[in-house]
Amino acid sequence: MAKLVFTGGHHNSALVLAQYFQSHQHDVYWIGHRHSSRGDTNDSAEYLEVKSSNIPFHNLETGRLLPTPKEILKIPLGVKRAISLLRQIHPDKVITFGGYLGASVALAAFILQIPVYLHEQTVTAGKANKFIARFAKKIYLTWDESRPYFPSSNSQVVGLPLRLSLIKKSRTTLFVRHKPTLLIMGGKQGASVINHFVFSHLHDLLSQFNIVHQTGTSSVTHDYEHALALVESLGSLADSYLPMGYISENLIGKYLYSSDYYLGRSGAHICYEHSLTRLPSILIPLTITHDAEQHKNAQILETAKQGIILPQSELSLPHFLDSFKRLASLKPKSLKLPLDATETMYHDILKV
Repeated sequence: MAKLVFTGGHHNSALVLAQYFQSHQHDVYWIGHRHSSRGDTNDSAEYLEVKSSNIPFHNLETGRLLPTPKEILKIPLGVKRAISLLRQIHPDKVITFGGYLGASVALAAFILQIPVYLHEQTVTAGKANKFIARFAKKIYLTWDESRPYFPSSNSQVVGLPLRLSLIKKSRTTLFVRHKPTLLIMGGKQGASVINHFVFSHLHDLLSQFNIVHQTGTSSVTHDYEHALALVESLGSLADSYLPMGYISENLIGKYLYSSDYYLGRSGAHICYEHSLTRLPSILIPLTITHDAEQHKNAQILETAKQGIILPQSELSLPHFLDSFKRLASLKPKSLKLPLDATETMYHDILKV
């Protein structure tokens, strides 16, 4: 049996693969973020879900690949800590799903001559993943459009490891009121800009939709607490608004399949999963991502007429309602994407 370390910024698909290795009696360890962002004191969704899977979790503080002295100085300290953790765990292989933390762990593994495997979730490639690709044994890609960013000799398009609740299609009735259900999400950390749009126009939105609203659980913004307080002021509409701090792995499929429309960010996971569920989407790409990665993710769905891009700078009630009208008139095309990434990567990593 193999001993493996998982790490990286996108924990959702990484955890799917880690659980698969674990279910086949391999020893799995995790190096990640205890908190979603600096200054946040609440446990991250990553930490909670990894721990609930009975996978040993090791928190790592390291620097981002940003041109600031403060961040640059943190990188060698992070690599040093990662080397210490890897010597303690002594894994056979390291599997990274990217991000600046994944880069520090991957570099530490390379220094210790531990094989590194990289999975890229987004259409484009960030600085960290381009760096890791230089010494990765194998690079697994989600999208065919990512090929130009990586060497062809050791890259393979496998798709995204899918959460089990997405494979088992299940639609349930979420609300008693007969209105279409709008699922609002801002990524696993939430998106305060989107949250405050909802808070400002909640009564107007509820006049047309039942709403499931993932706010994030940040102790900095307190958006989840604000949403809970708003429920108390909704009167008869309270049963039509369901705020949630975070939608867990085992429930995400239920809410995607049971909703009629989506409003939110266009991260790698949600866009790939929308291509599977074909949930009509109004996509608000995060504006500060490297190489406009969320915009490029969203463009794939927009080209397939499964979604409409609404720039964050234009997020207003009139623009949302106009986008919704256009969305309802689209005739979506199907996207043929791989659905067996978990098994493909599992067998390939063990083979290599």
